[in-house]
Amino acid sequence: MTRPKAPLFMRQDLRLAIVTGLSAGLGLLSPIPYGYYLPLTTAAVLTSSYGSSIRLGGQRLLGSVMGVLVLFLFSKGLTLPLPIAIGLALGFTRLLGGLLGLKVGYKVAGNIIVMGWIVHGDSETSWGTLRLMWTALGIVISLWASRWIWPSPTIANLHQLQAGLLKAIADGLKQEAWMLTAASNDPAHVRTTGNHHRTRLQQLTVIRQKRQEAQMELGLNPERHPLGQLWSQLDWLCSQGVTVSIGLANLPMVKATHEPIKRLYQQQAHVIQSMVELLDKLEQELANLGSGNHHDFRADGLRPAIQNLQREGTRLDPLLTGLSTPSGQDLAPSALRQVILRNALIEQLIVIGDGLATLTSSSPGTERTRGLASRAKSGPR
Repeated sequence: MTRPKAPLFMRQDLRLAIVTGLSAGLGLLSPIPYGYYLPLTTAAVLTSSYGSSIRLGGQRLLGSVMGVLVLFLFSKGLTLPLPIAIGLALGFTRLLGGLLGLKVGYKVAGNIIVMGWIVHGDSETSWGTLRLMWTALGIVISLWASRWIWPSPTIANLHQLQAGLLKAIADGLKQEAWMLTAASNDPAHVRTTGNHHRTRLQQLTVIRQKRQEAQMELGLNPERHPLGQLWSQLDWLCSQGVTVSIGLANLPMVKATHEPIKRLYQQQAHVIQSMVELLDKLEQELANLGSGNHHDFRADGLRPAIQNLQREGTRLDPLLTGLSTPSGQDLAPSALRQVILRNALIEQLIVIGDGLATLTSSSPGTERTRGLASRAKSGPR
């Protein structure tokens, strides 16, 4: 089987060529000297992702500033032979770059020291200042291009994967609601659901891997970015949802031979259906997010579904208590434990809804969202 041929160039390659070419033209036409540093900067900084560009841009700018300062300090402040002075300056630059955590910026600083000292010795002050100006402008152009000219689809793809997993969880819960409504236990159905759950675990693993790539698009401190916080919340939601659905699928169902169990099963089905409606709305919100407007997530539309889930959840406890009535005392202890365990798993869905209520209280586009991970510590109500 032959592998498909890789394209000769990608969109980011074409973007790099266009932006660098236009930058070269701008630098050449500008009356300000040393304009060739503008395309050199865009060629070095502009990459396939915004996060990588901002990291490289920060390294290059910091290295340039460090190189100019070290050049001024050693060329004006020391009266040593040229080879010794340059060696000391480069050694000091490497040491300072290591202290600042620079991985590529110190190379730029070393280039500035050598070029400024040897080639531009008579005008190193003006040359260094103008180079810093062109470097800063090139970084700004690169960041703008990486954000607005054929931006990376990584974030949009992550949202689609998250929406797909939410849909899969909702589909599994629909099957559980149907089983509760029918009060039956179909072994073949349980085996099929178990296979689906293994697929959902794989989906969750893929999403976590893609999330690491998407965080590169958020720039510095992605964990503080509203989208980074949203992804952490969705990771907790998906993890809890998969866990609950696996537990429900693997738990044998007690036949509804008693009226209290029938009423409990019916209410549990209502709770699960309310959770399915909530997941469907959240899935639609994620599916609508595109790479161009991924900062505009609004979860206010989830509030009615959350309130409905909470309302249905409050009706579970009285029905579970009803199993202690004479009509429910004929249950075997093992069957009663299974009923209580199933109810505890379904109540965990209400805990997830409470977490989503925290999500609706603020929008990632306008305000930092509060994390839902702390909800996991509270456990079932």
